Amino acid sequence: MQVADTPQPLANDNTFTELTCAQLISEQPPQAWLLPGMLQQHEPAVIVGPSKSMKTSLAVDLCGALASGGKFLGQFAADRAFRVGFVGGAAARGALTDLAQRWSAAAEVDFAALDTLVWSLNVADLSDPANLQRLKDWIVRHQLEVVLIDVADLTTTSRRAQAAQLRELVGCCLEFGATPIVCCPTRKELPPRALGAADLANAACNAVARQWLLVNRRQAFEPGSGRHPLWLTLGGSAGQSSLWGVDVDEGQACDKWEVLLRDVPSIAEETAQLAAKTQMEHLRWKLRGVMSQIDPAQATKLKIREKSGMSGTKFGLTWQYLVDAGEIRLASSNHDPHMRHAEPRYRLVDLAELNDPDAAEFDPLNETFLTFTTAELLGNAEKAAPPSPLQQTDQPSCSRGDHLRAPEKRLRESPLEKTSLSSPLENKSPPSRVHSGKPPRKRRVKTRKRRK
Repeated sequence: MQVADTPQPLANDNTFTELTCAQLISEQPPQAWLLPGMLQQHEPAVIVGPSKSMKTSLAVDLCGALASGGKFLGQFAADRAFRVGFVGGAAARGALTDLAQRWSAAAEVDFAALDTLVWSLNVADLSDPANLQRLKDWIVRHQLEVVLIDVADLTTTSRRAQAAQLRELVGCCLEFGATPIVCCPTRKELPPRALGAADLANAACNAVARQWLLVNRRQAFEPGSGRHPLWLTLGGSAGQSSLWGVDVDEGQACDKWEVLLRDVPSIAEETAQLAAKTQMEHLRWKLRGVMSQIDPAQATKLKIREKSGMSGTKFGLTWQYLVDAGEIRLASSNHDPHMRHAEPRYRLVDLAELNDPDAAEFDPLNETFLTFTTAELLGNAEKAAPPSPLQQTDQPSCSRGDHLRAPEKRLRESPLEKTSLSSPLENKSPPSRVHSGKPPRKRRVKTRKRRK
């Protein structure tokens, strides 16, 4: 019986490379950082967030900090100055120039003299092999250590094709010693909240992400304010992880760049205040709607509360808020020390009246403590006082016929004389027991007889 020869491994077969534990540890390169504790060197990084979430703006801040050896977001200091390249589309050239100038003024760095940062803004299609070769040549020519690629619009549509395209870009950078940082959007719009690992998993750049910066808004943007409250989630394979709040202020004219980094507890307090403010605004407009429909003659505080349907606590807080703001005031009929109503009436102030600069200054204290001067108090008292007897004698005398008919009229209207003229039967009333001459009748007390 012939035994088959066992196959011998080929000399050129390097499919499985064997390493001992000592070799694995000794061949591990030392850990190098771009931003200590935040971004590692020679590890692909991504900046991910929905559209219009300030990704490109933060990318410009990051490039400026790395190229100048400064601080990213005014907080994270670069390990040293690196040679950085920014790759993007030609359509974003104007916005990038404006961002760079504003960052330069805020960081007090002469951007024009910063030769460690170069830009390439005419790359049309990075999936083209010819453009990939030009990207390699560009990295070698400028000896770049960091390459940030803003891929706002990838040429492919499927998620698998986008992941393959990003792998080629990342591999092209790592091959020549440059750390790639890819700035890409999420596949769908997200509500204002902090992003996490699940949101990164749904992005096309998840296939190349070894460290990440996830950006999203904390609040919806208010047009004209120039303020952008953001969430920034940091993470990576080296174990770095943190959550920060970033407040970016570009000014109403978009002419500055001010960044404030905040911790989570302060943001939680701000979120609670914002929720309370939102609820107060809802209750405010609800109470204004009630007062705009109620009858002015019934506009007492009790009636307004019944119409609003609010609880005592909510109504009390909302009422005091509107009174302090001057939106609820006492009705004009209440500005009288001798008020005709037991409860004061209130009126709703139009918003145009509140914004009128020529209107009289409003004092909320007068709405609670209605104040009169002594002259106003005496003047109103004279108006409300009854006429004196001297004023009654000055009235014109009546005619002779009225004088003859006056006794009969007085007799008819006098209740005493009317009683005396009435018949005895009408005036007779049953005598009471107290005033009658007979003694009161005794009540018999019944006693029970005991059985023998």
